[in-house]
Amino acid sequence: MNSSLYEIIIEDGPFKGRRYPVPPEGLTLGRSSKCDVNFDDPALSRSQCRFEPRGSELWVIDLASANQTLVNDKPVDEAMLTPFDRVTVGQTVICLEKKSEQDASGQTITEPAAPDVIIDLGFQNREHDIEHERKSLLRPALWTLAAILVLTIGTTLMLDPAGFAKKPRLNASQPIKEKLLLLQYEKIEADAENIFRYEMSINPEGVLTVKIDDLSGKNRHVRKEKKVEATLLDSLIADIENSGFFSLDKSYTGFAAQPNTLNEFSLTIALGSNVHACRVTNRNEPDAFKALREKLETFSKNELGIWAIQFSSEKLVALAHDALMLSRKKFDEKEVRYGNLFDSIRAYREALFYLDTINPKPDFYNSIIDGFEAAENELEKRYQEQRFRADRAINLSDWAAAARELRILCEMIPDRADSRNQEAARKLLDVENRLSKTRR
Repeated sequence: MNSSLYEIIIEDGPFKGRRYPVPPEGLTLGRSSKCDVNFDDPALSRSQCRFEPRGSELWVIDLASANQTLVNDKPVDEAMLTPFDRVTVGQTVICLEKKSEQDASGQTITEPAAPDVIIDLGFQNREHDIEHERKSLLRPALWTLAAILVLTIGTTLMLDPAGFAKKPRLNASQPIKEKLLLLQYEKIEADAENIFRYEMSINPEGVLTVKIDDLSGKNRHVRKEKKVEATLLDSLIADIENSGFFSLDKSYTGFAAQPNTLNEFSLTIALGSNVHACRVTNRNEPDAFKALREKLETFSKNELGIWAIQFSSEKLVALAHDALMLSRKKFDEKEVRYGNLFDSIRAYREALFYLDTINPKPDFYNSIIDGFEAAENELEKRYQEQRFRADRAINLSDWAAAARELRILCEMIPDRADSRNQEAARKLLDVENRLSKTRR
């Protein structure tokens, strides 16, 4: 089977003619160098969209971008694509090419389509709809788990068929790094008018994905993912093992406090040889389930920086506007104190953080982008000039002047985690040692 069933082709824009195969794990596009495909296009968001194969289909998912992702000139949060569709992001127009998958005999192989995920905002025949929705949401996780188990068993048989039967199963006493983790968590809070859906998953490669759909007055959609560091993943695995989750019943069901409402948590975890699913519907959660569920939500919010979703759109826009005013004030006072430019940039970043989950963006969003870039450019210019002064004093062995210029550099970049601050601090330590020797 081919490793890539689809290719995206740049049909129009600054990079017209380029082609990019879409791997099975998907492909991200944006202005950031961290994206799989990145363009230096100011009309693009840092993380604009993601192309994601689902069975034999290809979907495009907008990553809460500022300028939206358009399919056939219509903004989408996510959409299934056909070879006739045109995806527009910034100044770039993308078309799709689907390749035939063939086996060794030349016969075409057709993969079954991925199961649909259904969210119904109405409550007619709600019990039937909820059960159908529940099965649809759990099916992808179970299919993925089944595929992983088949691959594991098949590989073991090929490598060591004689020893397969006598090998021990994975258990809690084995090292964490030998255990395979597959996690799927979903929370739904809904009534006849609104629905909030939070989905978190961790795949066996350690990629954390969060999808949030808030269809109340906020009408926000968040799609984010990140590869989790191995040490953090090991710590999370230890927390799961010690949580008591695998001892819980499969289902806890109560009665809704209000008619036509749903509050449901579902969690499926495969860890080593342990596989368990638990669902809590319209009732208080068992203590072990609640503790683990809150730990998972906190973990995902810290990893992906999505704490802002808990505030209303109006509150986030107001906070972003206040941060913009502060950033402008600090920029205007850049001559008053060396660190004001750095503080201005930090305030711009704060404003962007508040607006990360807001769509459409407020009318002052472009002012934040322009101001942020101007402040970064001005700080880098002044940093290079100040660094030159310090290095010149060092070359002239003017240690007093060098110490003075390096202290200014440290004040200009006060963040000790910043490599520019670290370099200046190292030089300053050496210069002060030399200066103390000359005074003896």
